[in-house]
Amino acid sequence: MQRTQRVIRTRDPSEAAVVVARTHVTQEVAAAADGDPFVFEERTRGTRLLSLESTRCTGVLTGRVEPDSAMTLVWLKSGRGDIDGRAVPIGRPVLYRQEPQQFRWESFQKDVIRIDRRVVEEVAAERGDWAPGPLEFRPRHVPEGAPLAAWWLMIRTVASEVLRGPVDVPAERERELTRFAAGGLLTAIPHWPVGQRAPETAASARFRRAETFVLDHTTEPIRVEDIAGAADMSVRGLQESFQRNHGMPPMTYLRRIRLQLARQELEAGASATIGEIAQAAGFRHLGRFADAYRNEFGELPRETWAASRDSGSRSSA
Repeated sequence: MQRTQRVIRTRDPSEAAVVVARTHVTQEVAAAADGDPFVFEERTRGTRLLSLESTRCTGVLTGRVEPDSAMTLVWLKSGRGDIDGRAVPIGRPVLYRQEPQQFRWESFQKDVIRIDRRVVEEVAAERGDWAPGPLEFRPRHVPEGAPLAAWWLMIRTVASEVLRGPVDVPAERERELTRFAAGGLLTAIPHWPVGQRAPETAASARFRRAETFVLDHTTEPIRVEDIAGAADMSVRGLQESFQRNHGMPPMTYLRRIRLQLARQELEAGASATIGEIAQAAGFRHLGRFADAYRNEFGELPRETWAASRDSGSRSSA
């Protein structure tokens, strides 16, 4: 498969509206300046199965987005936005529903991930042990805590490969990466087959129970045996299930979720010390935490913490 890439910049609101209408299935798209000179930029890269999009604009974009063949999630990085009149929180993924929705974005920067719908339904069926088919998602759900950390772990992994990987990618690998992205979506947002709540029988959701146990006890000192016991699985079966669904063993997944939780606090400029943040995220040894953090993010915790506090000081000046 081939990853296509497109970068479009314009200062013409009418051209920006055309670009948005071409990227998504939309109606009645309009763009206008919002005080400052109008600047619009859109970057997209990916395949029909999985793609990422980043948009920034100094003006206002409005319109109606329609359902299509992809599950589409958007997260606002700066500025203001609302979907069907409800404000979109900064830094949290919001899933477009499978029905027309009005949107409004003002002086913003936002990112989007599009995941093939059939792949999402296929992965959900495997995880929940139900027949593949259309899904319902908890309306307007905004993840937080460990599920949000799991989401960002998925996005970092996908972005690294989609944005910096080769143009030509084996179809098998692209499908594998799409399944991984689907798993991140399904972890972050509660879902079930259309017309019924997700069955929670002993046979239906062993992996779901294992994953839920990890997310519910992320900051506690749990072992792989605890996770396996909670899901009524063997340790080997648990390892294979996490490898298949998340591309890594359960304890690696747990550690990386903890690192994401710690990074969220560090980036927020929390008043707690780095040691307190590390302990709150489930790390008992500060030195090991610092090493793991640097391996994951390419910088030390104190560097993230200092940068966030410097940014906060400039914003309040």
